[in-house]
Formats: sequence, C-alpha cells, structure tokens
Amino acid sequence: MTHIVILAGGWGVRLWPMSTRSRPKQLLSIGGDTSLLARTLARVAPIVPPERVLAVTSALLRDLMAGELTGVPDARVIGEPVGKNTAPAIALAAHILVREDPDAVMVVLPADHVIGDDEAFLEALERAIEAASKENALVTLGVVPTRPETEYGYIEAGSAAVTEGALVVRRFTEKPDAEAAQRFLDKGGYYWNSGMFVWRAKRFLEAVTDLLPDVAEALDGVMASPGDAAFESQIAEYYDSVSAISVDYGIMERSEDVIVVPSDFGWDDVGAWSALGRVWEPGKDGSSVSGEAVLVDTTDCIIRAEGGVVAAIGVSDLVIVHTPEATLVCPRERARDVRQIVDEMKRRGKW
Repeated sequence: MTHIVILAGGWGVRLWPMSTRSRPKQLLSIGGDTSLLARTLARVAPIVPPERVLAVTSALLRDLMAGELTGVPDARVIGEPVGKNTAPAIALAAHILVREDPDAVMVVLPADHVIGDDEAFLEALERAIEAASKENALVTLGVVPTRPETEYGYIEAGSAAVTEGALVVRRFTEKPDAEAAQRFLDKGGYYWNSGMFVWRAKRFLEAVTDLLPDVAEALDGVMASPGDAAFESQIAEYYDSVSAISVDYGIMERSEDVIVVPSDFGWDDVGAWSALGRVWEPGKDGSSVSGEAVLVDTTDCIIRAEGGVVAAIGVSDLVIVHTPEATLVCPRERARDVRQIVDEMKRRGKW
C-alpha cells in the first residue's frame, strides 16, 4: 500500500516576522485559505486516507501540527527531540512503515510548499508511485524550471526513459550560480529538485544501510511503535546517536539507482520573502500586497500587513512586513538574509 510521510519540522525563519515559533511557516495560509500543512494533507486525500499518513515534526511543534492534521491518528504525528535534518527523519519513518507494512510504498512530502495545480500534482505523484513500484528505485519529482533560479537544487536527467514518465538521474547540482542556472535552462533536461520523493520503504532502508550505516544501526534500537510507552525514549536514543545530514547529501546524490519524474504543477518552495512576489499576484505597479496597504509612487515591493496598514511613499524593491509583534524592512535582494535577523534575536533571547 501507499503511505504518505509529511516532513513538518522546520521553522521557516526566512519568512519572519510572519513565521514565528508559535506560528511556523507550515501553519501559514500562503496562497490559499488554509495552512500549507493542511493543504498538503488535503492534496493527497484522493489517493491515501489519513490513517496511512505519518508526520515528522519537532517535539516543540507536535501539538500544533497534530491540530492541523485532521483525521491523522495522534500517535502518527512524531515529535523529534532534536532536529537532525531530513535523512534521519525519513529513515525513521521508513523503519516504522516497514514494520507495519513490509511492502509499503512511501511518498515523502515537505509540509510547507505551494502547489498551484493539485490535479497535475496527483498525476505526477501517481507516475512516481508506479515507477517506484515497478523499478524498485529511489524516485524524485523534478519540476520543469521556468526561470534561472539560483536558490534551488537542480537534477540533470538522461534522455532515455526508464519506465513511462521517468528518466535516469545523471547528477544533482546544489544551488548553481546565475550563469550555470541559465545554462541549465537553455540546454534543457534539467529539473528543479522539489524535495518530494517516492520509494518502497524497504528499498530506502537498504540504501540507508549501504550509505548511512550509523543511521541503520541506530534504527535497530527503535523496536516500539508510535504510541507505545517505550517509543519516545527509543527515538530519543536514536536521535542522540545519529549525525545531522540531508537525504539529498546522504542518499540521493550518492545512490546509483535514482530516477526522476519530470513534473509541472505550479510548485514553489516559498523559501524567502522574495518568493511571495510569485505567490501574491503583483499589481500594475509591480508590488505584491497581502493585507491593507496605501502606496504612493511605490513600485516592485512585497508587502504584508497584519493588524494594521502599511503605508509607503516613493520606495521600490523593498520587502515591508508588519505584524502585531514586529516589523521588517529590507531590500528584495536581501530577502534571504532575514535568517541573520532571527539569529540575532536568538542571541538576545527574543526568539
């Protein structure tokens, strides 16, 4: 059977001050009326019931996330005692699923991405599920690029189909410079790395054993199931003994058995304020506005107003965000640096 694993442990610090410790990015209603997390769950409802959904999040966020995951059994929302990036989280989920269903096919989805075309997404996902089942390979969804984006990873695919709708992965490239990104776009055969994966859980654990043996060894100590009395202490020991590493670096870039399903479903990882200019449709002055704003001679800005009005005169290319707790102003080109503000707030004990 097919199972869904939702990764919901991030804080979305680059979307501060809209994203905070009490309301992280995946709980924001960006590009829709419900939270990104709720939409992630609703999006897969046509093919997988909530009882076969497993969510992995921070222990500090577990109750918040569980409240958004309608129909998902409480025990299936797992709180990590400490974040160790995506590889240990996905390996733990695969370990749990194999114990429940030895033939489980697992779909791994981030909780905080925007997808514009749910129908096209499900079509791509079904192709990936079929490919993972038929080829017993590690499958990733690659998004057809629409611009020379330097903040995404890229997947280079071969030209020959492995199976219908799926291509062999030649290599991964992490966040290229502008020149390389434009070259990828011009050449074709390159796709954005969406961070969405499909594979047989057992096949993924074989890759973990081969490429991350310390993680595989630590998983042997997790014998309890979610909801059992011993489960929390066992995963605490597991996380204490593994190193932090992403599934891209730890598994995907090192495996020789990876295929990609090219997809086009209006995807954006909404990784920083600059991305909101793509989600909130710009007006005639080029500014993207959410909330109430009064703009005079103001162009090409990204503006978010919560609990008040943002007024701007004679400015351009700025990010202006006002919430009841804080206000952010920065050039659009520095939007990715908002993390530095959060780092300073942590140092001052304000985060």
